[in-house]
Amino acid sequence: MYKKTNLPEVNSLVICTIERVQQHECFVSLDEFKKIEGMVHTSEMYRKWVRNMKVFMKPGRQLVCKVISVYNNQVNLSIRKVGEGQRRSKLQSWKNEKRADDLLQFVAKKNKTDIEDLYKKFDEELINEYGGLYPFMLEVVRIGEEILSELHINNPLAKDLFEVIKQRIKIPKAIIHGELHMHSNRGDGIQIIKKAEQEIQNLAKKSDFEIKIVYLGAPKYQITISTENKKKAEQATEDIVSKLQSLLGGKENVEFVRIRS
Repeated sequence: MYKKTNLPEVNSLVICTIERVQQHECFVSLDEFKKIEGMVHTSEMYRKWVRNMKVFMKPGRQLVCKVISVYNNQVNLSIRKVGEGQRRSKLQSWKNEKRADDLLQFVAKKNKTDIEDLYKKFDEELINEYGGLYPFMLEVVRIGEEILSELHINNPLAKDLFEVIKQRIKIPKAIIHGELHMHSNRGDGIQIIKKAEQEIQNLAKKSDFEIKIVYLGAPKYQITISTENKKKAEQATEDIVSKLQSLLGGKENVEFVRIRS
């Protein structure tokens, strides 16, 4: 698997595998880095883990740790300073990196290229800029084949890499589910609401987000908004509500209730 050759940054989260355990510390390998060992002192473990070191700190177990200091190639780590949300996020990132690496392995094998030679195309600066192999591949999907020029890969390898990335890496969607309550006091209110629906469908096309509206029974409509990231999804929701309020005569005629999923 692709491994970084530099040292991890202080306060960053890293994936580690337990190598050996002593009375007051645990030594781990940093799975994302080449031949770098880290140490977790018992003061940086949960008390329950310290009391049951043989149960919780078995060699081969994978952990998410926080880098608390780096000095002369000695990396000191903490387990207890990693929040549960951070742990889950880092593990998902690790799974994505393994997925991206499998893709590179496939392309290298298909083109009868040594995988180490392909790894060399992804220098440390590029990986750090994008935050990993997987985020770089997401940018390839978003921007197109021309971004591969940064790797200085010649055809047909570049073309094969692009095609495989495009087929196997999908841009994740941020989705907001909600319920819209829409009213109109005018005599032709039903027609006005239908026209308002069409207007926000047009807004979705112009603003590059997807929207689905399902009639639940007056005045309720189920609405699903999806786009490439959470920030854009939140902005799209605000724009939709604002547009509807303008079309239907004010805030009192439009209510959006978010449904947590």
